[in-house]
Amino acid sequence: VANYSRLLQGKDIQSPPVYDTTAIWRFNQHKRPKNLILEFGSCPEKNYPTVQLSCTNYVCGRVRKTYDAGENSGRRRKQKQNRIVGGVPSKPGDWPFLAALLGGPEEVFYCAGVLIADQWVLTASHCVGNHSDVNGWTIQLGITRRHAHSFYGQKMKVKRVVPHPLYNIGVAHDNDIALFQLSSRVTFHEHLSPVCLPPANKELKPGTKCTVIGWGKKEDTGLSEYEPEINEVVVPVLNRDLCNSWLENRDLNVTEGMICAGYKEGGKDACQGDSGGPLLCHENGDTETWFVGGIVSWGIKCAHPHLPGVYAYVPKYKKWIEQQIAKYSGD
Repeated sequence: VANYSRLLQGKDIQSPPVYDTTAIWRFNQHKRPKNLILEFGSCPEKNYPTVQLSCTNYVCGRVRKTYDAGENSGRRRKQKQNRIVGGVPSKPGDWPFLAALLGGPEEVFYCAGVLIADQWVLTASHCVGNHSDVNGWTIQLGITRRHAHSFYGQKMKVKRVVPHPLYNIGVAHDNDIALFQLSSRVTFHEHLSPVCLPPANKELKPGTKCTVIGWGKKEDTGLSEYEPEINEVVVPVLNRDLCNSWLENRDLNVTEGMICAGYKEGGKDACQGDSGGPLLCHENGDTETWFVGGIVSWGIKCAHPHLPGVYAYVPKYKKWIEQQIAKYSGD
């Protein structure tokens, strides 16, 4: 499908829609990244040829620049509502790297994930479980509302499911990370782009403000349902020893492969349905770029005092992630 603009000397001019493609070539405008330009010849009005732009060198972790320098550094100004738990709804295009994992022929929403490359989605191993048959999965990308049709969205089948081989061995939910290799490469654009991966030696220090996003429930009751739109909430990273002290009476352990985020008093947290989704953080001083610091893994209830959310700690698994991508991307 063509867009409604034509590139003319670096400026957009309005033109009617067109159809059949006739040529593909590369174009380099000033210092911008290379783009693929598709000219459409079967135009109802021959005076108005059109083009479609598809960037081939997309910067990871970027979203629209609507940031606020207040308490929730890097976040948007919005009226507080009770979502995700204690969060706010997101606007279309706010999170171009969030993925919805759909299961079965009915494509039922199952978990979330995050796009990290043009053919790879990162999620939690507990979302995969024993369902490693690629035919049972569909990945929806580029959407904000789960049930709405999106012009910008792409629905992909899965080529390979790669759960961490040491998931849940010895310690509950340890190594809770997995990868989906998509059946084909996605096309990046403003509403669909990858998140950045952190350096393997990245340390998320206690007090670091990060943002968790997803379509999960707004409360942990049986009557609550998954949200139709993406919601987001800012939570601080917690000291691992402090987190373990809060959980020691429950025979649970937060390992070096996990990280806690939340508030002592509760009130803000991920919940059921957010599993596999990203905990997004900024690099020091860079409020325009997001990296995935954690993957929603487990928790006791949602947003209760002294019961923070626990996430797979992505920096620890950076090397494993890169190894899997290198191993399978060539076949």
